[in-house]
Amino acid sequence: MKKIFAILVAMVAFTFAAKAASYEISDASVDALFAEAEMVAPAATSATAAAGLSSSDGQTKTIVAFVLDTVGLGGFGIHRLILGTRAINVLLYIITFGGIFGIIPLVDWIMLLLDIVEGSASYIGNPSFIMWL
Repeated sequence: MKKIFAILVAMVAFTFAAKAASYEISDASVDALFAEAEMVAPAATSATAAAGLSSSDGQTKTIVAFVLDTVGLGGFGIHRLILGTRAINVLLYIITFGGIFGIIPLVDWIMLLLDIVEGSASYIGNPSFIMWL
């Protein structure tokens, strides 16, 4: 209980020390930043381009892999087969008791969710056991 109280006191102290009320945003500086900015179109990922897939095909594969990981097949590495990884990775998932006791499929699930939100297909054709490294 003492640790929780100490953490709360530290958080309150940091809040007051930040002096957020003294920060100002100048409309002129924001307008200047927007004037200097340039539009950049997202480029196709190298894995998608190498596989000869359009971005919508890659997005569909990412969604299917995400759903398979969500329903519990992530521990067997089935979602990685959809993404085009090597078949040996499925064996590694099984040997390591579901991808290091389910930790790798959980992080895969999070990374696939972020990939879907961003609209990219960056994990297609990734041959490594830990796809996000």
